[in-house]
Amino acid sequence: MSLDVIGIKKTYGDFTVSLDFSVNKGETLTLVGPSGSGKTTALNLVAGLAELDTGKLLIDGEDAGSLPCWKRNISVVFQDLALFPHLDVGGNIAYGLLVRKVPKKERKRIIDSALELVRLPGYASRRIHTLSGGEKQRVAIARALACKPSAFLLDEPFSSLDTPLRKEMRREFLEIRSRSEAPCIFVTHDREEAAMLGDRLSLMSEGRIIETGTATELFLNPKTEFGARFFGAGQVLPCGILGKRDSGTEVSSPLGILTVPQEFEFDPKIAKIFIPHDAIVLQKPSEAAWKAFSAKCTGAIFDGSKHILKLLLNSLENRQCPEETLPFEVNTGPRIASPAPGSEIKLWVDQSLLRFVK
Repeated sequence: MSLDVIGIKKTYGDFTVSLDFSVNKGETLTLVGPSGSGKTTALNLVAGLAELDTGKLLIDGEDAGSLPCWKRNISVVFQDLALFPHLDVGGNIAYGLLVRKVPKKERKRIIDSALELVRLPGYASRRIHTLSGGEKQRVAIARALACKPSAFLLDEPFSSLDTPLRKEMRREFLEIRSRSEAPCIFVTHDREEAAMLGDRLSLMSEGRIIETGTATELFLNPKTEFGARFFGAGQVLPCGILGKRDSGTEVSSPLGILTVPQEFEFDPKIAKIFIPHDAIVLQKPSEAAWKAFSAKCTGAIFDGSKHILKLLLNSLENRQCPEETLPFEVNTGPRIASPAPGSEIKLWVDQSLLRFVK
């Protein structure tokens, strides 16, 4: 099984969604991005809930772009779940099976199997209003998988749950997902959820995919400034290109002269440097790749797992004017004492982890 989206376009007024991507057998692709980036529209185009302007949708190599939604054999779990309140759990799971005229005895077997899959054995006769939020999520997933879909789509299904339950449902989803070979698209605006649930992530903005990769690639080595900032993976700073060296490209920056161990894959005039959070420390390391720089601490925030230091750096363009500064953040461990606000501090940056972004 595979799902291929080739040159799909859909225009609403002055907003256009334009997509190219593939999802393989057993793979989960998370479409992630801010609100209004076109994620749900993309899902609706694949599901057949919105009509394509141009492009192709291939399911197992067969063109399904012109088929109505009920002929595509694609299951969707919506944000509001869309469970039928007048039907019991079994009736909800069996709905698609009834449409396909599956015999009653086979329907019961599939219902029981689906409930076992989502850890709700014996729930077939339960009414929807008696279920908890997490149980409703699992029933919606069971209904989607009961028809053995050619593709499995989910549109922010956990967004209405509180944080602890949402985290629990993510873990359960991974286990349930591992038992289905259908290609899966999971839409979310939550970067942590995207990283945890997706084999690959596609970051969307303004109706287009900006970059695609594994969670490790997009969090630790983003290719765009938009990606670095969206995933909160580190800091992005302006730089001026000084020249090539054996060890990389030498640049001037608000942290001083740095060496970025990376060749340009794009116009160096638009490049900035990306500094991952783990590339900066407060204690002096012994390795030679680390370089010292100074900053002014303006405050700190503790989020439960780390301290976020708020710093000011002299700007690149006005190195001689201390009032020309850039905001900068550094993450430290939860047990490291934060510097006093207003104090000048020295930090070290690991140049081997620096990358260019555009």
